[in-house]
Amino acid sequence: MLTGVRPDGLLGFERRNNRIATLDGGAAIPDFGYSVADRTFDIRWRASDKRIIETIRRLAKTYSRLIVSTEEGCFMGAPGPFSYSNGEAQIQILIEKRLDQ
Repeated sequence: MLTGVRPDGLLGFERRNNRIATLDGGAAIPDFGYSVADRTFDIRWRASDKRIIETIRRLAKTYSRLIVSTEEGCFMGAPGPFSYSNGEAQIQILIEKRLDQ
């Protein structure tokens, strides 16, 4: 269990839309809504306990999906890049689905 995780990397999201320039100088913006599967959690924490760092690394190497629980809810996602530098650890989780709804 990680404590002291910075919340700013957990709240972001995007809608499924894009902007396309039109010949008349305007723009068309098709909007296909929102899906939790478009989210990426960027989890960062002050890593002072080497056992926790090694546990997170092992989990990310061993399992193709991890369950992440936040104040917002419970999610399943694929582990992305992991890094550790200057006492701060970071892992990205590519969210696949929300488990508590």
